[in-house]
Amino acid sequence: MSVTMQLLRVFRVDQQIRGLQSRLKTAQRFLDTQERQLNDLSTRHASLQSQIRQLSASAANIEGEANQLQLRIDSLREKMNTSRTNKEYQALLVEVNTLKIDKGKLDEEALGLMAKIEELRAEAAQLESQMSERKGIRSVAATERDQRSGEIQDRLTELQKQREAIVAQVPADALALYNERLRKFGDNDEGVMAAIELHDVRRHEFTCSACQTHLPVQTLNALLKGSLTRCASCQVILYIEEADAERLSAKQK
Repeated sequence: MSVTMQLLRVFRVDQQIRGLQSRLKTAQRFLDTQERQLNDLSTRHASLQSQIRQLSASAANIEGEANQLQLRIDSLREKMNTSRTNKEYQALLVEVNTLKIDKGKLDEEALGLMAKIEELRAEAAQLESQMSERKGIRSVAATERDQRSGEIQDRLTELQKQREAIVAQVPADALALYNERLRKFGDNDEGVMAAIELHDVRRHEFTCSACQTHLPVQTLNALLKGSLTRCASCQVILYIEEADAERLSAKQK
């Protein structure tokens, strides 16, 4: 078996492994999305709760100030009832009216804060509803991720063992080149290995399926002789499909 065919066997197994892993990655990405959205909702909810606590504390302080003013007003009114002169009565009345204005401002401010608090509470309730719904989706996503992991695990283990057995037969320099392409291009299969496309054998019209560059007949001949061959343009490791190899063999007979 040529070194190219050995690498192609590794490549085919790697494609199957990536196919299985991609199913798990898709499920994991969906779960991660739900986690991020839930965390975002939780952060927003915590921020609202913090604002509600701060506004509630401010409203309580204002209410306390307003109550103190009311006590002062009540005390002044009692003094007005026992005042001895009109001058004393008028002075107390002026102070009462001033305090009533101040208290009115505090009451208005407190009402504004309470309205804001109610608005924030309604928003927090909506977020709680969204969080509850998102938790349900996250739970389903986690279950699906775990199910997919379980479904592929046996086959993945089998393929990994198969890969180890095949790799052990590949020459070190060829395997190093293959692994280099694999690290560089990752999930992009066409960056690792690509087939030669036979357009017109008689006219020597061959192209690299990865970059569509025209290939000289010498490249095809080298590949047919078992040499490890790369595209001069994109440097991908070339191979020839079995059906095309048989087609060429038939033409040569």
